[in-house]
Amino acid sequence: MVIKKRSILISCCFLLLAGCVQGEAIENLQIVESFGYDIADRKKYQLTLAVTMFSPSENAAIKGETISDENYTGYGAAWSAGRKSPKTMPTGKTLVTLFGEELAKEGINDVIDGIERHPTIGGLVDFCVIEGEAKELLEGEYAFGQTVSRYLKSLLEQNKKMNLPITNFHAFMYGFYSKGQTPFMPLIQKEGDQIKLTGLALFKEDKYVDKINANQLFIFKMLYESMKGGTYEASISEQDKYAAIESVESNVNYTVSQGISNPKVDINVEIKAFLNEVNSNVELKNKEDEENLEKLIEEDLKENGLKLIKQFQEKELDPLGIGDKVRSQTRGWESSKWSNLYPNATVDIKTKVDILETGIIN
Repeated sequence: MVIKKRSILISCCFLLLAGCVQGEAIENLQIVESFGYDIADRKKYQLTLAVTMFSPSENAAIKGETISDENYTGYGAAWSAGRKSPKTMPTGKTLVTLFGEELAKEGINDVIDGIERHPTIGGLVDFCVIEGEAKELLEGEYAFGQTVSRYLKSLLEQNKKMNLPITNFHAFMYGFYSKGQTPFMPLIQKEGDQIKLTGLALFKEDKYVDKINANQLFIFKMLYESMKGGTYEASISEQDKYAAIESVESNVNYTVSQGISNPKVDINVEIKAFLNEVNSNVELKNKEDEENLEKLIEEDLKENGLKLIKQFQEKELDPLGIGDKVRSQTRGWESSKWSNLYPNATVDIKTKVDILETGIIN
């Protein structure tokens, strides 16, 4: 599906919504906290706004509502939605922008262009792909006593302290324009009165083409960036025995050789962690026992890391930014040449796990 002139019209959409709110009393505003984009049919698309209103009474109670409409253009959809609102709708406090799964697979370039051009949309706004429709998620009622936008923002921020890599508008746009990295954003799902992080949506240019599951997030993050937190269940035998670790600190370093001819990339990962649980009869009576367990965890991390990178290479996706790493360490790097070299580049991972505490009293 192609929606003509969408980028210019979506820019107009934001300008229409922003308006001039200087001097307005807060109870006269419907503050837009989330935008949701979906495909309506072959000729229209749907815009859903999650807005917050503050009551001057009842101890300034906060109330969340949604306004949704569809039209043939971005401006038309915004205008249609605005006709349903009795109050001004500023956009400067936007927290999250959601893309319905169908739209994300078709391409979000025009929507992104409109958001990028708008002066009140900050670089720290979170982007997400919803498995389903953005409208359905934004219109839902949720636990924990928050508006849907604040609940979703808190969910993402909490997970960024654990297994979710740093993601926001700024980070997505870096990958979007980079010649050595492909963009990604969180993948979420509505489950009754809760929202769940289900992984990462991987993009090729502006299209959602693949994903990383939630159980792969720790592996991805340890390869993508240094981190302070994170939890992981490592397989330590062929009989479904696992060790649960909690990362305290990790560091990752890339070393590149023969970057423009026969690239070889070595990824060194060092992790300091607590051992929280072992569902087996592994004995940890001395230092040797701990070192044996560390080696088993290291092997698991390496094996699953290489599987993930192989998946990326086969699909010609580079969310880890390996191309950027090679470019920064290689003279004469060219994106056109790298795109041919990347699928067959040799990548190795070396892991070093240091268990700081076993949590077991012998």
